[in-house]
Amino acid sequence: MRRILTVAAVIALVSSAGGAKLSVNGVNRAEFWAFLDSAYSTHMEDKLDLNLRYGDLRGQVGLFLYEPSRPWDDLRKPLRLFDYTVAYSPKKLEILYGKFYQDFGKGLALRAYKDDDFRHYKSLHGLRGTAHLPLRTNIVLLGARMRDIFFQENTYKIMNVGDTLDQVLGADLCSRPVKWVGFGGRYVRINRAQDPTPKAFTELFGGDLSTTVGPVSLYGEACWRLGTKPGIGGREKGFGYYATGTFALPGFSVLGQYMDYDNIGFPSGVYHYNDPPTPIKSGVALDRGIDEKGFGAVMTATPFSSLYLEADYGRLYRHDDTSAGVMEWEGKARYSLGTALTIEGAFNYMVQKNVEAGTYERVVDKPVIHVNYLIGQHTFALEAEYALVDEEPTERGGWIYHETAVALSYGYGEALLFTLGWQGVDVQLAKRYNNETSWPMFETVWSITHRNMLRVRIGAERGGYTCSGGVCRFEAPFKGIKAQLISRF
Repeated sequence: MRRILTVAAVIALVSSAGGAKLSVNGVNRAEFWAFLDSAYSTHMEDKLDLNLRYGDLRGQVGLFLYEPSRPWDDLRKPLRLFDYTVAYSPKKLEILYGKFYQDFGKGLALRAYKDDDFRHYKSLHGLRGTAHLPLRTNIVLLGARMRDIFFQENTYKIMNVGDTLDQVLGADLCSRPVKWVGFGGRYVRINRAQDPTPKAFTELFGGDLSTTVGPVSLYGEACWRLGTKPGIGGREKGFGYYATGTFALPGFSVLGQYMDYDNIGFPSGVYHYNDPPTPIKSGVALDRGIDEKGFGAVMTATPFSSLYLEADYGRLYRHDDTSAGVMEWEGKARYSLGTALTIEGAFNYMVQKNVEAGTYERVVDKPVIHVNYLIGQHTFALEAEYALVDEEPTERGGWIYHETAVALSYGYGEALLFTLGWQGVDVQLAKRYNNETSWPMFETVWSITHRNMLRVRIGAERGGYTCSGGVCRFEAPFKGIKAQLISRF
């Protein structure tokens, strides 16, 4: 209640002042799920972000509500959060208190972000100061606590609920004094509530260097970690670095990446204060900065305006066991006949070994095709993929099976889109899909206005192992109705 009154007082003070215009905008995402199961359970959520600005004053109000139907248990229970942000931000300075997101460099030392599509919200709550100095130089100072909200097994969880008293102190400097060169430095200190002594804190520090000369861009970042070994004490060290280079000409580009992370992910377990990049296009990581080494390359070409070509390759493995890890490559071609017809084909190949719990090796060959045809106000689309999977568990046995997904869509103008889809697998798999083999669905998307979009899906979803940006989860199969209303104002 005190937080609500504090925000209300700030808004009232800002509104009553004179000499500036108050602007308000935001977005609200409301969802309702009805599960077709023996309990007919439901899932309701609402996520509101309201932004206010008045001269040099800025504020934000956030509401996060998740209400599953009863009976509740320790795994599936309500989550109700109210957040606010108040900031004073003249041209060269910002002082902020409340909820915020922050990345230092590429995330080797600190990364707090939100991903609405993946339903992952890792935010900081505290005080942050930002100074914009001459020579394109920015300095960020912060002191905060992290909260990691993650959606898994059809429920939202606070992953660091047992560590919510941890304190993050950080400083970051980024500068580009001339156009062709830039550099940065950063320091993060994490004071944990369960550290045995005041000296048992963890530090992450490092820097980066970048340059752009003609068609060539280079970037490199290094990070060191100093901590205390849990339980036994003593100093624990880690080091990691990430390097990338790009060569780009009109109609052609090459991107290369290389990374080596040795014990910089902190803490080990279900959540991290840092999330370093992964070279795998589908988002798979191995140990999220604990024990990873790898590289990746992307090449694109546009021989002529209607044809686009792309080739991707990524490899990630452990330091002492190069056979354990993931390898993925994909080739893609897209042909466009003006705006009327677009045909895209791709082939993806992935090998994972000792990546998922309970799975020794999983090999996937997957061709994919997308066709989009536009005539007047009418849009017709086809999406289809067919995956051959060879899976070997850590125990005895193994499976060879096929996963199929097909979707046919029809859209009228920008207002309506109808999709009829089906997913299937030809083998009953208790581990992945609860022995289910067929998932049909029908979806309608209605753009009520340019600010309001309603999506209704009826049917079933296959679920399975999915990743985004190095964070992975198992999505439980779903059968029922989903409705989502997104409103922007």
